[in-house]
Amino acid sequence: LDKVSRPVDMADTEELTRLVQACTGTKFISQFSDMLIQLSLDAVKTVFLDDGGRKELDIKRYAKVEKIPGGSLEDSRVLKGVMINKDLVHAKMRRRIEKPRVLLLDCTL
Repeated sequence: LDKVSRPVDMADTEELTRLVQACTGTKFISQFSDMLIQLSLDAVKTVFLDDGGRKELDIKRYAKVEKIPGGSLEDSRVLKGVMINKDLVHAKMRRRIEKPRVLLLDCTL
C-alpha cells in the first residue's frame, strides 16, 4: 500500500478535483458531475481538521447527508453549521425563525 500511495495536498483544488472526478466518474452522475465534485470538495474542506500538524478527516463523525422531500439535485448545498429540521404540526406555526435560540440537553427533564 505504501508503494502505490502518495500524499495529497488539501490546498491544491485542481488536484483534488481530478481525484474526486476519477472516483465518481459514472454514467449516472455525468450530467451533474461538476456540481457533485464541488459539493464533495466543500464538504471535505468543511470537516477537515489540521490541528498543529495533526490532520483529521472523519466524515462519518462530522458530516451527514440529509434528504429533504420535494427538492431537486440542483438544490443541494453544503451547510457549515447545524441544521435543525422541524415538521409543521400546526398551520399557524412559523415556517422560518431568524437567529433561533436552541437549548440542547443531555439529560431527562
